[in-house]
Amino acid sequence: MGTVYDTFGIWASDGFYLRNLRMQADTGAIYCQLPEGLLREMGWAPTRPPLSFILADGSRVTSELGMVRVRYNGVDFEEMFVFGEDNCTPLIGVELLQNRGLGVDPVNHRLIPIERQP
Repeated sequence: MGTVYDTFGIWASDGFYLRNLRMQADTGAIYCQLPEGLLREMGWAPTRPPLSFILADGSRVTSELGMVRVRYNGVDFEEMFVFGEDNCTPLIGVELLQNRGLGVDPVNHRLIPIERQP
């Protein structure tokens, strides 16, 4: 299996600035994640109490979460993001993938639309 990346736009909280970021799809992560410093720089603040997460390496971290406005393929929407450590990898989690009807094509290293079941 290969690593899948795609570009997502992250809006500043005031809606006047859009920053495009290359983000890794992580089907083992529930939520999206960006560095806390970047999110705060763009005006976002946590809106949920801290949660404890177990990372892929088995370590445990506690992070805050908040809603962030995102653009993908010309469509704007809000999604829950983890305010990660400043050196963290920008991640797209399964909640966003499911909410947007996206799947991971590990052979061609891309996100693809998936047909939803009722």
